[in-house]
Amino acid sequence: MSPVGTPVWVSPNGRVRITAPPGRRIPGVVPSLEELLEDVFDPIKRGPALVYLAMKRRTVQDYSLIIWNTPGFVALILQEILRIYPYIDHEEQIPDDDCLRVSCAISLFQPVAKDSRVRVRFLRAETHRYLYPFLNTPKKSTNFDKLRLTSLGIIGFLVKEVDLEAVNFLLQSEVIPICLHCIEVGTDWCRIAAVFILQKILSTDIGMQYTCVPQERFVEINRVLSSLFTLTRNRPSSRLLRRVIYCFYLFSCNERVANSLYGLLPDALKDESFVYMFRDSVETVNFVRQVLWNTTRIYNRYDHLGMIPEPDDTTGLY
Repeated sequence: MSPVGTPVWVSPNGRVRITAPPGRRIPGVVPSLEELLEDVFDPIKRGPALVYLAMKRRTVQDYSLIIWNTPGFVALILQEILRIYPYIDHEEQIPDDDCLRVSCAISLFQPVAKDSRVRVRFLRAETHRYLYPFLNTPKKSTNFDKLRLTSLGIIGFLVKEVDLEAVNFLLQSEVIPICLHCIEVGTDWCRIAAVFILQKILSTDIGMQYTCVPQERFVEINRVLSSLFTLTRNRPSSRLLRRVIYCFYLFSCNERVANSLYGLLPDALKDESFVYMFRDSVETVNFVRQVLWNTTRIYNRYDHLGMIPEPDDTTGLY
């Protein structure tokens, strides 16, 4: 007979009974949300519970409120994050199981960051700062890059809806240099996420003002963005460069910095050497042409409206 409280699975015909060992669940049986919220406070069951809770973050209604308002739950997530900090300053690599566990813990902040009802409380508690050590580390191992990408995802959700209060909080916490660092040391997926965050910040007046003053900050941001055309030359990512181009476009629409932007643009943007990548994206090519027009009032061989010319038999480019 199974001990009281031990999970037992019984087959439909009643002939097969399987008892799970202590701290484990029956394979294939997904526990309920109520069970997981109990298990996560049990040190023995916490690891699997975090994985299951992360799996439910896109399907449970009002999940953000459940996470934020369950007593002790946010503190428990932060405890999981802090548990990994020692690996940042030591050469020892993060074990795969620990990486998965803390990644799942961090991902539980996604619904909180997306939900306007709790987003401000999340920011005012400066919870996002607990993710910054993963973003600031120069380490490039696979597990650190997973944590970097997961953390960038939370910041991305904070700005996805262009919440001005969220943008202001992030600017005050020096998110711009953190994004630039991630662009320089991260993989393409991390770069895409970091540039997405920059793009959302630049689309706001306070973000544009912050990034353009002082001049040194403006130059550094565009230097890092331009470097992506060189860093990805051997394996260019159209998804990444498309976002970079849009950042250049946003800068070029600011008359205060448009004139000085041209000298910071990569040569590949000026001489069209990469334009073949965007044959199927009229919007992206037009952004390129608008950048050139805004910064120089000249299109190399584009029409005066900055639009893509009609296909003809001589070029075959489009």
